[in-house]
Amino acid sequence: MQNSTTRRGFLGLVGASVLVAGCAEKKEVSKGTAVAADKLKSLVPTRTPFEIPGLKPDLPGSEFVQPGFLTRPAEMVRAVTTKPLTSGKEVTAMTPLWGTVPPGLGNNSYYDTVNERLGGTVRFNISDGNTYGQKLSTVLASGDVPEMVMIPEWELIKIGHFTEAANKLFADLSPYLAGDKAKEFPLLANYDTAAWQYGVFGGVLQGIPWQNDPFPFATFVRDDILRELGLEHPRSADDLVTLGKELTDPRKKRWAYGGGMDQELQRAFGAPREWRKKSDGTLEYKYETPEWAAAIEFATKLFEAGYIHPDVVANKDADNKAIFGNGEMIVYRDGLGSWHENMGRFGADNPDFRQMIVDPYPAHAGGKPIMWRNEPASMFVFIKKGLGDARTRELLALSNWASGPFGTQEYELVTNGVEGKHYTVEGGKVKQTALGRKEVAPTYLFLSGRPNANAMSQYEGLVQGLWDWSTKAAAILENDPFVGIRVERPSKMAGLTVPTEDKLQEIYRGKRPVSEWPKILKEWQDGGGNEAREFYMKVARDNGRL
Repeated sequence: MQNSTTRRGFLGLVGASVLVAGCAEKKEVSKGTAVAADKLKSLVPTRTPFEIPGLKPDLPGSEFVQPGFLTRPAEMVRAVTTKPLTSGKEVTAMTPLWGTVPPGLGNNSYYDTVNERLGGTVRFNISDGNTYGQKLSTVLASGDVPEMVMIPEWELIKIGHFTEAANKLFADLSPYLAGDKAKEFPLLANYDTAAWQYGVFGGVLQGIPWQNDPFPFATFVRDDILRELGLEHPRSADDLVTLGKELTDPRKKRWAYGGGMDQELQRAFGAPREWRKKSDGTLEYKYETPEWAAAIEFATKLFEAGYIHPDVVANKDADNKAIFGNGEMIVYRDGLGSWHENMGRFGADNPDFRQMIVDPYPAHAGGKPIMWRNEPASMFVFIKKGLGDARTRELLALSNWASGPFGTQEYELVTNGVEGKHYTVEGGKVKQTALGRKEVAPTYLFLSGRPNANAMSQYEGLVQGLWDWSTKAAAILENDPFVGIRVERPSKMAGLTVPTEDKLQEIYRGKRPVSEWPKILKEWQDGGGNEAREFYMKVARDNGRL
């Protein structure tokens, strides 16, 4: 869609009073909030695990490693016996999608079947996940939101006045879910308490959380192409230079790297995910560390050498999955879920397609790698405010139904569709049909969250490989000074994220010299970064972290 208003302009709107339309008197900029997680217990559900008889993982789970299931259960438990939608009124929902948009209502048997099970119709407004922030900003700024909206954490933290917007636009869920009230919605009560606590904004429970993997992302490679060329996985950032030279061949339409590698380099060089403690007892932000500056310089060299796919050079929001799938790009950074998503999307048409995960690597050979630690929740479903008690309960019942964990009939239907139509089962493993590839997409999945399970056994080696990788990554998790504290970043700091990192992207692409980074850093510090540091240091002191 063409629009003369830029992404930054939209975010500027979201950071202004237009986002809280009707609250013109609320002029004060949010200074940020922080509450120790245990003090939020009165707002969130009391966790009640949903037990599935006979379901036992083949690979044990731990605090940071998901349990692994090497085969599909022979029998699925029906978790919800009644249809959640009873009013006859269509549900409107806005969700992201990283992939091809499936056929719509009336032309999609997957939608038909799920809606029949629900007892009503969900009408999705699906937007490209790569540019979802732009669409989200427009919708929030208008004040006219659908009944259900999925908002990723990585988008909302860029919005300066998000909490004010959420409090204005979305319902308080505590009256329905706090404490034992959640027994009405047992699959929602099955979520980890820490994830629910991250759904609190400005002291109000508003977001139904999608529980996070403990690790934000990893480096992935087209292992089939590396093997064909006789090349190995990188073991350090330095290896990326050699690998880039060996892989990149524009005449063959092949480039080494895609988007997000700058973040993997920041991690490899040892920069923190956000804040870290200094030896003098103060805090420094990732932008301020020498490791961050070294990562910028290194990433810029990869761009200068021509190792980055031209689509990514031209557009930082380019669809990395598509060029990874067609073999034009061989190495990129993505969330852990991309492993099974890409195997399903590209593996059906290319039986040689093999995506593999790369062990966490340091900047230089012999160095000590770290792994960033994720927040407890990564995405949130919000329900529109002012719909009335009955409708809010109905939408919560819909989210509860869509929260079915692995081992339930609900999970199976939402994830795979209808057996015999959208998939078959061969040797205890799911095999998607051509119709399944066309019609089934993460849509109903985004109306909720669910406890994590490493269960995509239909993809050869994935469950064991992810379990092995997670075990290694868990051993090198960085020490985040704010674990267990629900911190909402100050508005000024949130509003600085996009303009600062847009300038960083310009450095990578040669539009600004690397030497400008200290100037950009000072602008960030003076524009709100230093003020944010004082806020975070007070939070850390108040909670015994400094």
